[in-house]
Amino acid sequence: MPASGRIGGTPMHAYGLPLAVLTLASIARAQSGFHDAYWDTVDARGHLTGGKMQVFVATNRRDAGVIPAPVTTLTQTLLPPNNGNRVDLVVVGDGYQAAQLPAYAAQVATLAAAFFNREPYLTYQPLFLVHRVDVVSVDSGVDNDPFGVLRNTAMDMEFWCNGIDRSLCIDVVKAYQYANNAPDVDLVLALANSTMYGGAGYPMDDLATCAAGNSGTLEIVRHEFGHALGNLADEYDYGGPANYSGPEPPEPDVSILTSAQMAASMTKWFRWLGTNDAAFDGLVSTYEGAMYSRFGIYRPTDNSLMRSLNRPFNLPSAESIILQIYRIVRPIDDSSRTTTIYDGTETLFVTPVAPAGNPLAIQWYENGAPIAGATGTTLDLTTLGLGLCPVTVSVTVQDTTPMVRDDAARAQWMTESRSFTVQPAGTGFTNYCVTTPNSAGPGAVMGYSGTSSVAANDLVLRTSGCPPFKTAIYFFGAGQTQVVLGNGFRCVASPFVRFPAVQTDFLGDAELAVDLSHLPNGQVIHSGDVRNFQLWFRDPPGGGASTDTSDGLRVQFCP
Repeated sequence: MPASGRIGGTPMHAYGLPLAVLTLASIARAQSGFHDAYWDTVDARGHLTGGKMQVFVATNRRDAGVIPAPVTTLTQTLLPPNNGNRVDLVVVGDGYQAAQLPAYAAQVATLAAAFFNREPYLTYQPLFLVHRVDVVSVDSGVDNDPFGVLRNTAMDMEFWCNGIDRSLCIDVVKAYQYANNAPDVDLVLALANSTMYGGAGYPMDDLATCAAGNSGTLEIVRHEFGHALGNLADEYDYGGPANYSGPEPPEPDVSILTSAQMAASMTKWFRWLGTNDAAFDGLVSTYEGAMYSRFGIYRPTDNSLMRSLNRPFNLPSAESIILQIYRIVRPIDDSSRTTTIYDGTETLFVTPVAPAGNPLAIQWYENGAPIAGATGTTLDLTTLGLGLCPVTVSVTVQDTTPMVRDDAARAQWMTESRSFTVQPAGTGFTNYCVTTPNSAGPGAVMGYSGTSSVAANDLVLRTSGCPPFKTAIYFFGAGQTQVVLGNGFRCVASPFVRFPAVQTDFLGDAELAVDLSHLPNGQVIHSGDVRNFQLWFRDPPGGGASTDTSDGLRVQFCP
């Protein structure tokens, strides 16, 4: 039998909620307890009717295990395949015998193809995967169609739940055991082998049921996924008290505020006020009558799909649906590995998701600064002139669709960045020029310890091969040269700056800790600067000019 729940102390099966589907935002709080749910049906005039109520959820049924059954993925849009970055809608069918599975497959294909022929689903169809699970039942049809006739089916679907003739229930655990054959599950649609309209929704289980053979199936499913994906309220104004007297509802498409109050408080759909787009149900304002009451509560447009069937979503509703899609799907499908350390010879890549007709904006950065013209899916690192310093290259991908105006939400849900570490080959230190013999040996050679990092500020100049116990002076400048100085060569071009004198030790070694925050003569060195260093020293035993020099040391400073 179907899973049971309880409302207001009255036992019932599946809560008797026609096509009420769990909002995705509630997945994060999937636990037992009472939760709000919408129910909608069609009255004798073909108008939507229904209500909102609390249901008791006994447990989270998303981890139900698997009953093996064949699964077919109807849409192939993953790049790379099976990376999980899609909204996975899984369709299961009950009351289909093996010989009826081709008819079931045709029903699912028709529904899946037509469902996306309306915005925002039209644009965002590539961000969905639809899977069909072929479930075989012993009997054809479902319980109570007609009333009193029981059948042996795989998922125990039945009409007349809780005494409501068109509410259609299912065993949630069994439904998920079959749905879990799919690679991933975000939403479940359970179709009954029936032409009698009916449906039921299961809060916190992302599951809706519907009769597959009814003419109203497509529109009701679209409407209910407005609840499920968009967290939207019903916008029709009957079925409840004439005057709404409650607080401001949490749903994004209903409000107790007039357009003037909404604009002043900058809440709900204030960004859309005054926009007039016939493709999205026309002028956005505040129209009195919504959420089952005629007065005291407002909807964004006159007659959207959340009010009547065969209508478009309004712009605030479309925005909400898109934002909910991006709570499941990230803007980047794939990229170069972020854990690799690159040497600057590679080409990095990023693969954004691809809404139809809406390529996502791409911008590459070097150390946080945008790289001019780098807005494609690849970046050749050799074009950056990186030198020897390590850098952080990053890329940001953003969906800039005009169907979303909430920039804070766009930044949170519709924008994604990835960073890559690039460490070019080399150390940033290079010896140059020549050294000449002195009284102690073949010549003095510049060296170093620490790093060229401006932030670390740990550079120490070290020179070996000098005469012992002699006065020496380190000096530096931006340019290079090679001109005679004493018995050696000056390798640093003018102008140059001297450090205070040092003494060589008994081994003829000299050293100087370079404090980049207190350089002589007010000099400043920034990341990316190049400076050349050299040591001059006294050497009377060497004859001639009685002084000599080391070779030069070129340093490229890094962040």
